[in-house]
Amino acid sequence: MNRTEETKFREQIDQWNDADEFSRCIEAIEAIPEQERGYLLTVKLSRAYSNLAVLGDHSAHGRDGEVDGELLGHAIDLLESVRLQGENDPYWNSRMGYSCLMAYRSAATAYEYAKRWLSLAPDDPDAQKLVRDCEEYLEEEKALEIDLKEREEFIRRETPDDEKGVICK
Repeated sequence: MNRTEETKFREQIDQWNDADEFSRCIEAIEAIPEQERGYLLTVKLSRAYSNLAVLGDHSAHGRDGEVDGELLGHAIDLLESVRLQGENDPYWNSRMGYSCLMAYRSAATAYEYAKRWLSLAPDDPDAQKLVRDCEEYLEEEKALEIDLKEREEFIRRETPDDEKGVICK
């Protein structure tokens, strides 16, 4: 594929992505032998997999909240395969941040990628938003952890000593 064809191909992938046709993106990119895809197409393939996992074609999952963890895992594996090229790329960090946030349901890992993305692209509003979202999730996780510890302590205090050693049968 020459440069003009490659540019047109990437533009087509972006159009399909914008139209929520993630399966088409995947089929088209995977039709290219893996060793010929290169860095950018590998990242775009990962994007298509993560979007399919979270949103579904034509937002099929956008309404039901279903997330396909297997597809997200594959998206992350694809990103890992080009980590050396991507670590200093805002786009790679953005894809890794979003994928990790959705795959692990924990903001801690995603937060590291979001901060890296923001450091590489400080004026990017999407990077700023992901950092803020991760910080909010981390605060929620911390509050839930504190609440759980307080409940456990309350139960320990309120449970009579003679019941603490009893094993329920």
